[in-house]
Amino acid sequence: MSAGDNDYELPRGLSQVLHNYTPGEVVNFGQVGVTTQVDSFDNPEELENIDMDRVATILKGRVSRFRNRTTSGKWERLQASALNVFKPHGVTTELFPLVFYCEDPECRKVHTANSPDHLTSDGNCYACGTDLTQLTFVNVHTCGHIEGPEPDWQDRCPSHGLDDYRLVRTSGGPGTWYYRCRKCGERMGGFSTICEVCGDPMDGPLPASSNRVQYAQTVVMVDIPFLDEDPEDVPGGEPWARTLAAVHLGLMDTDEDHTLESLATNEGQMDMVQGLLDDFGGDNREELRDRLKELGVPFRGRGYAAEVTDDIVPPDVDSDQAQPEGSETNLAWANVAQQLFTFIRSTEGYEGDEDDRQDSRHPVPDSLDDYLTNPGFIDRHPQAKRYHDQLADSHFRNAWVVDQFPLLNILYGRTRASPRPRDTDLHAFDHPFKKPTIPLFGDRTPSEAIIFEIDRAAIINWLLANDRITEEEAPDTDSEVELKRWFINHIETTDLETGFTSIEDPITSDIYRLLHTISHTLMDAAPEQCGLSVGSLSERILPVVPATVIYAASTESFSLGAMFTLFKTRLHPWLGDARSVAEQCILDPACREDPESAACDACIHVNLTSCEAMNRHLDRRLLTGSRDTVGFYDDEIDDNVPQRSNAVEQAIQEAEAGNTAD
Repeated sequence: MSAGDNDYELPRGLSQVLHNYTPGEVVNFGQVGVTTQVDSFDNPEELENIDMDRVATILKGRVSRFRNRTTSGKWERLQASALNVFKPHGVTTELFPLVFYCEDPECRKVHTANSPDHLTSDGNCYACGTDLTQLTFVNVHTCGHIEGPEPDWQDRCPSHGLDDYRLVRTSGGPGTWYYRCRKCGERMGGFSTICEVCGDPMDGPLPASSNRVQYAQTVVMVDIPFLDEDPEDVPGGEPWARTLAAVHLGLMDTDEDHTLESLATNEGQMDMVQGLLDDFGGDNREELRDRLKELGVPFRGRGYAAEVTDDIVPPDVDSDQAQPEGSETNLAWANVAQQLFTFIRSTEGYEGDEDDRQDSRHPVPDSLDDYLTNPGFIDRHPQAKRYHDQLADSHFRNAWVVDQFPLLNILYGRTRASPRPRDTDLHAFDHPFKKPTIPLFGDRTPSEAIIFEIDRAAIINWLLANDRITEEEAPDTDSEVELKRWFINHIETTDLETGFTSIEDPITSDIYRLLHTISHTLMDAAPEQCGLSVGSLSERILPVVPATVIYAASTESFSLGAMFTLFKTRLHPWLGDARSVAEQCILDPACREDPESAACDACIHVNLTSCEAMNRHLDRRLLTGSRDTVGFYDDEIDDNVPQRSNAVEQAIQEAEAGNTAD
């Protein structure tokens, strides 16, 4: 990644650029002793084959969280046709702020310019020839405006204006520094200014490196492509979500002729087909069924899915009236569909013809049992006999390792001064080709991931033990169908759109904080077992399932294969270490007894780029318990984690007997 002109380049990874080198960001280049402002992304390449309807739906939910007092008009046309996604191949920066002062204490003359070309070419003071130093402070406002530390016109010297003035550095820090006219000694203003856009006082002076200068607004999508059907033919929203829910609950099967995409695309005529088989099939039911298939009669489809899932209504869905595009109801259905599609395809793979899966962006999963049913694998890795017990101790039902886990990182805007969306105006970036559409900037990253499905019965029993729900509100914990239905019907996914905001719904908050804390303990414990740093890992929480995904955020060569090695050979110490991470912090008892949450930088906080919720919604006490909380790992919490299958038991016996032929 370029960082300036042809004379100076600074390599940066694309992920780092999308977070820390976005247009408008102020960057401190310590190597050359200056700060600059990113002007634009260079050589952008448009990304294709993206589900832009899904992108638009997700962004509508994100954008609605911001105040947007000065930018609302920019986001009114937030629809698929008004969006482009580009991959940047460089950044251009310009010197900023353009305010310098003389290092000579007797001089301190301030030099400003509207362009770097108007500054002294040798970097020396016009008045005395001493070296100049850049004033690396800025003022920002929540409306999105940024200014350097130069004095406002209203703070000019009454007699000489802004012709010639010096910097007065006091002992009180930059907030108390001010300017004085060099000609008459009149005191002028300081660094703090009034916003020229909205007329309010600006926040500052801030160091140019302050994270309050600019917040990159990003979203990470799991970018699994549709196969078998034209993506434009696959309905979105509620029909797609109900199709996926029917498959997830086991109420509708998939096979090579009935993929998820084809089920959603076709209305389905299951009742008619069943009637024909009953009336005319007789002893030739299978022959008649095959003949109907040859004629192209769709057996199962979204119509049947709607019938068998009519009792599924997520809590943030208003089913009483038609909803406009971009409504919370449509966003809720899109979120449910995204989580279910991610889980089903990332754990079961593509159910259709393998010849259709000629796409490197499609996930390829291996379940834990795929390895444990192989006697040769158990012989080479005898510790694998303990894997199921470790899963059960953590209340995990199952686990998968996934190759080609497809991610799309999208940068959609920037804010300043405050991390809280409700207090700030979201600014879109300038279009690189001056088109009227909204440019997004992204990076497709095929990664490796490990997925853990958390036992639903254990979560329900944990909620009951902590009086978060009543027995009447709880589902039948012996029925996986009822448990799966309960989670879809009780998670407000629209409450989870941004990590900056609170989660208002109590049940959603409890479950998300539990899953999020589990995820952070897994990330914190992973480096010792796989060699990747915590900063090289990231997470996706799927509370509708419920499941957590830990993936390698870096695709550098040194990270490839690390997640597979972790899953296949180090699963037992990893899970044990993750539970231990939750039990102690070097800042205990202060951390453990914090009234807000038992989570800090010394225990389960991770890099902000690794966390999907900005290190919020975490609490170790949810796992380990406290005076007021029954921990998820407490002995009294029962689960429905299945025992080792007969196939696994047989493989273990064969390995122990020495029969290990693959």
